[in-house]
Amino acid sequence: MPSAPKLVKRNWEQDKVYLIQFPRTGCIPSPSPYSLKLETWFRMAGVDYVNVSNEFKHLSKRGQQPFIELNGLQISDTSIIINHFISNGQGTHLNTVIPRDKAIEHAFYNLIEHHFTWLGFYSRSQSFKWIGTQDGYGRAFSGLKAFFLKTFVIPRFESKLKKKCEGQWIGTLTNEERISELKKDIDAISEQLGEKKYLMGDEPRTIDATLFGHLAEVLYTPQFTDAIKKHIEEKTPNLVAYMNRIKEKYWPDWQEIGQTLRMDTQWKN
Repeated sequence: MPSAPKLVKRNWEQDKVYLIQFPRTGCIPSPSPYSLKLETWFRMAGVDYVNVSNEFKHLSKRGQQPFIELNGLQISDTSIIINHFISNGQGTHLNTVIPRDKAIEHAFYNLIEHHFTWLGFYSRSQSFKWIGTQDGYGRAFSGLKAFFLKTFVIPRFESKLKKKCEGQWIGTLTNEERISELKKDIDAISEQLGEKKYLMGDEPRTIDATLFGHLAEVLYTPQFTDAIKKHIEEKTPNLVAYMNRIKEKYWPDWQEIGQTLRMDTQWKN
């Protein structure tokens, strides 16, 4: 029998949810779309959680972040984590029950997490230098640590992503083809949203946390091209309003996080 993974939070409290993720950055609460997705879902679902920094070294037994620790157990993969809470009666109002809507949600989940997400991966494979600036971790590192981050860590990360992208559909395209494909994704999402408050209607669903996490990385962090962001702002203003709506309701501490880099900001009134 495999041994249990070593816990990051050793002195844990019963029934308290510990969300292990990267430290905060200046321009966005997390540079990981999956962290932003999960934390947004926790806020939508009303799950009480405590953020814990992974200190750039702690990953789950699957080699992933974010992950959670709950009652001495580790659960990883954002979709598995969300399903765990839903199966235990939390966030059930975010889980669509109508079969037709479930089918639509599933289709958009795959579009977002298995197609659109490669925009971010590809972009950071071209340049991830912003992560070492004030918009990233520039205020958290100084001296030798900052030198090591910029000279070794960032180039190595870019190189790893380049190899991943080369093995995926996005790595086989020209830049013009990449931009065209990603605009199609955005247009499809915008068409589904229409004039609704959320992707499936007037109330948020799990798919909205997923979309917010991935689209935020495109809108609020530097990309390999400004064509995608311009397309969103000029051609799909309903998506801009949608993102602002979610930020206002579930991330009122967004600006405070960017200024202080604190992981324990209060967002509930």
